[in-house]
Amino acid sequence: MKGTIVSNDIDVRPPDTRAVRRRVTLADRIALRIGMSLIIWSRRTHHVRPSVDFATRQRLERERRERELALLVQTAAMRMWR
Repeated sequence: MKGTIVSNDIDVRPPDTRAVRRRVTLADRIALRIGMSLIIWSRRTHHVRPSVDFATRQRLERERRERELALLVQTAAMRMWR
């Protein structure tokens, strides 16, 4: 490697700031405005769930189990009927 010149210098150039700026289409602007409006509206109208007492929670859980059991029985009956 005698006579070879190795350079440790690295050319670092700033990004090209003269890049063509693309305009945003009217449809994109409208979609963005509608989307932001929906997000803001949903946050304003979102209410915190009320706390549920123990008896109500137990009743809701029991009703959910009953619905699931009824669905299982109905599904089993339909499979047997086939």
